[in-house]
Amino acid sequence: MIGVAKLGALWRLGIAEATAYRASLFVWVLATTFPLISLVLWRALAEDGPIGGYDQGDFDSYFVIAFLVRQLSASWVVWDLDRQIRTGELNTLLLRPVSPIAHHAVLNLSALPLRTLLAAPIGLAVLAATGGITLSPDPLAWAALCLALVLAWALNFLTQLVIACLAFWLTRTSALYDLWLGAYLVLAGYAVPTELFPAGLSAFARALPFHAALGFPVELAIGRLSGAEILSGLGLQVLWVSVLGGGAWVLWRRGLRAYGAYGA
Repeated sequence: MIGVAKLGALWRLGIAEATAYRASLFVWVLATTFPLISLVLWRALAEDGPIGGYDQGDFDSYFVIAFLVRQLSASWVVWDLDRQIRTGELNTLLLRPVSPIAHHAVLNLSALPLRTLLAAPIGLAVLAATGGITLSPDPLAWAALCLALVLAWALNFLTQLVIACLAFWLTRTSALYDLWLGAYLVLAGYAVPTELFPAGLSAFARALPFHAALGFPVELAIGRLSGAEILSGLGLQVLWVSVLGGGAWVLWRRGLRAYGAYGA
């Protein structure tokens, strides 16, 4: 169990690193503006009337929130841990009194406030250009959204952790994450709201972890979900966090044994 003092030290370290590399972090923020590009496209398509229940204002709301949710749920452990396993840098982390997983989790989380701050001007510029967005008026939905964002971050972190742990056996696993990211762009609601998919594909996509990590929090924030849908969405997030968390635990434990067997 990580203590408060260790947690505080890691948090300060994460903030210091994020501040030192704020230019790189801003470039990373710019690389996640794809929802805003989609906003321009779908706004133009909806000029003559709503598409599948989304008018221009709905598309504005959806994609601006999608951009912000992406910032608040971001993780990059797959690249860091993949490199550390391949180069032997993991040895140093294993000698520390804090689990390497906890180390990466805290460092990733501590950078999110600065990342969101860097993204804010972009979001505000889009809001000024579109005339504003519509959000859910239900305070219970906002309470659920707080939990949904925590679970969305956990989904992204654990997904990357599972893939990164494969570096114990494979040469380079970050390339595998590129495949996952490609599926995420299509199935998470990142480019197109999953509600606009054909019925069968929509139901399939909404049951996957991609949608749970992005589309569900976005729809929750803009008030497109009923109470039953909110509960089922949260339940699905918890299910995927449990599955991915269990998979990460197994791979990490077995991977450390393999790592030690090679004399690392």
